[in-house]
Formats: sequence, structure tokens, C-alpha cells
Amino acid sequence: MSYENNQDRGFTSTEVGTLIEEFRGDIKLFAEGFSIMSGDIHNLKEDVHELKSDMKLVKDAIKIAIPAHDKRITRLELKAAG
Repeated sequence: MSYENNQDRGFTSTEVGTLIEEFRGDIKLFAEGFSIMSGDIHNLKEDVHELKSDMKLVKDAIKIAIPAHDKRITRLELKAAG
């Protein structure tokens, strides 16, 4: 519905009712989209938390493994040299 020509004469009560219903529909769509987005953000936060926990485990494993590998490499180098 085009309301551009209504500037001079105003809106009828039917037109106002139609505009209000359209506005309500727009608000409902916005609210539904916001609800979906909020759920997605919540899931993303959980995923990031899980990734941080996993990364900490990986970092801890690497910190433990590197000294052990260094010792093994040193032993192998000594055997190869001797």
C-alpha cells in the first residue's frame, strides 16, 4: 500500500489499522530473529569455552612432551656421534 499521496489528506482509520498490523508483524519477525540469534550466540559461547579447554589440554601435553623428546633426541645424537 502506498502512502506517499496521503501527506495532504491524512490517513483513514483503516489505513492506520493496516499500518499498525504491518508494524506488529515486523516486530514479531524481529523478535523471532533475535531469539534465534541469541540461541546461536549461546551455542557459540559454549563451543568457544570447549575449544579453550581442549587447547589448554593440548598445550599442557606439548609442554610435557617437548622435554621428553629433547632427551630422546640428545641420546640419539650421542649414539650417532659415538
